[in-house]
Amino acid sequence: MKNPTYKVEFIDEYTLPTNFEYKNEIFGGISGIDFKNGELIMVNDSPSNPLIFTAELNLDGLKLDTLIFTSVLKLKGDVFFKENALDMESIRFDGKDYLISTEGNINKNLSPRIFKISNKAKFIENYPLPDYFLPKGNNYPRQNGVFEGLTMILNSKGFWFANELPLENDGKAPKLYNTNSPIRISYFDRDQNQVTRQYVMDLDRISKIPFLPFAINGLTEILQLENNKFLVLERAYSAGHKSQGNRVKLFLVDISDATNTKDIKQLKSTSEEIIYTKKSLLFDFKNIKSKLTNNIIDNLEGLCFGPTLPNGNRTLIIASDDNFNSFGFQLNQFIVLELKSN
Repeated sequence: MKNPTYKVEFIDEYTLPTNFEYKNEIFGGISGIDFKNGELIMVNDSPSNPLIFTAELNLDGLKLDTLIFTSVLKLKGDVFFKENALDMESIRFDGKDYLISTEGNINKNLSPRIFKISNKAKFIENYPLPDYFLPKGNNYPRQNGVFEGLTMILNSKGFWFANELPLENDGKAPKLYNTNSPIRISYFDRDQNQVTRQYVMDLDRISKIPFLPFAINGLTEILQLENNKFLVLERAYSAGHKSQGNRVKLFLVDISDATNTKDIKQLKSTSEEIIYTKKSLLFDFKNIKSKLTNNIIDNLEGLCFGPTLPNGNRTLIIASDDNFNSFGFQLNQFIVLELKSN
């Protein structure tokens, strides 16, 4: 099968109660998830209390039957943790260890990072990044708009990562009208200890008119599907709609014919012709709204492959960041989809 086509179907939704606690820690703010050998890892985005939860995930037929929590780890003590803003947005299994991305705090000149820790939350290493991703570099990342997406390469020799919003000197943040809003999908080669490839994807515009003066659309996760194909999750939010402000889409992105932009410091000012990645809509979560709790599509940020179904198809697990309900009622929501190829 040289060029498989994909489609996605809804299987189930699972929610945890608001302010659910495990070992005296409140579960919430889940921004990144991954699954391996029956275990789900989940990372929150609370710089004041950075936590990693683990749980056993069980599918009963085509239903997400239970999440049985097994541990919670707090990132503390190491100098790296103290000197960096741990606004963690994605987590991946890296053998027995964990690979994590953090957005840092651009307003405080604290850089976004990608780093590795042990499964006991001990710091192992931090990866060097191109200068244009740094607050004082030759471009400028947007506050709360940096490393949201992270995925291991299929042969584990490296990893891919992506920023949520365009860098200031790359393009505009998405608006209600069409804009050029490029984000960079970058490959880090472990053998060379640097980014060696990078491709640009254009974000969708915001489609829901906000009733209050705030609206955003950005990439919240990536997942490598084939050598040159990725699943990309985009989440738009328009304020003033209470619990109905999110619009979430899953895209298939192909980098095969795209320009390698790793050496282009500012996309806005380059004279080089840039070929963007090919992007096609795979699944619009609004189509399952009626099947979800209170018809809510929450702030979906985590994406990973889940258990394989009896028919051989893979599942996708998508998790929400409930922002600890600080902006109003939200859900700790898990959505399970079936990924089909033919």
